Amino acid sequence: MISESMDLMNRIPGAFFVFDRKTYKFVFVSDGLLNLFGLSEKAFLERYFNSFEMFIYKEDRKNVKELIEGQFGFDDFCSASFRVKSIMEETERFMEFEGRLVVENDGSENVYGVLFDMTEMVVSQQEINRVNEELYKKTIENKVKTADSNKPAARDLVSGLLNKDAVNESITEYISGSAENELHAFVMIDCDDFTKFSLDHGDAVDEFIKYFGSVLKRAYRDSDIKGRIGGDEFLVLMKNTTKEATEFRSMQLNETVRKPYLKGGEELKISCSIGVSYFPEDGKDYATLYKKAEEALEKAKSLGKDRFVEYGN
Repeated sequence: MISESMDLMNRIPGAFFVFDRKTYKFVFVSDGLLNLFGLSEKAFLERYFNSFEMFIYKEDRKNVKELIEGQFGFDDFCSASFRVKSIMEETERFMEFEGRLVVENDGSENVYGVLFDMTEMVVSQQEINRVNEELYKKTIENKVKTADSNKPAARDLVSGLLNKDAVNESITEYISGSAENELHAFVMIDCDDFTKFSLDHGDAVDEFIKYFGSVLKRAYRDSDIKGRIGGDEFLVLMKNTTKEATEFRSMQLNETVRKPYLKGGEELKISCSIGVSYFPEDGKDYATLYKKAEEALEKAKSLGKDRFVEYGN
């Protein structure tokens, strides 16, 4: 029966094999199984010591053998999942095995089996699980950061944005956990001629800062980090953005602030200058990004104010 089965199994595509139930030694391996591993019959049997048991990854052997024998205790069919990894291979392969116990004419018992290579599917699922786990961790981290950001001590009482310490800490933490294939815009904003504005309209300063804070909240996404770092100085970190989106929002902010601010029926005019640096292109830490955004801001002011400038342009 074995010789007839060998011929049949070699003609059917698939990783077929036969092993002796008592010794677990291979009786037959099909061309399909050899092709799966890219080995000749001699090389295959030498690599795995002519044993189905040795073919199984050492950490799985005991459990798989117990599982097979346990199933044969009440049925002639068995199935199992296991890994394959020889001394000469670096990576694991994941296999699904199905076998049937056959009593030969001479009374010996052989297991006729077939293997299915599940490596690609298992690795894909592992990658999906890894990505989902990272997303879950990031979601939890963002929730914690949001909760911390909403604490009264972290808020600037006038603008309603994060205060200087909180915005510095939030941006530093976010950047330190960012990958280099991400792009974040470090945006520094300064109100033009604010000293003169304060002298001319001293009673309106706090109200204007509150108004400006609300403008920034509307101009940027909820997920972006926004804070006040000085009298008329503000910082925004646009997370996972593009240069095009940064330029658009900067121009939009310039236009919004340029519109007269109404105070008691009086039109008060002011503008803002914006300097931008990018992670990781211009820097990979808070201090470097701050310095380069500040240089871009100074250039915007030297060019006539009421505009935005990107570092290096």
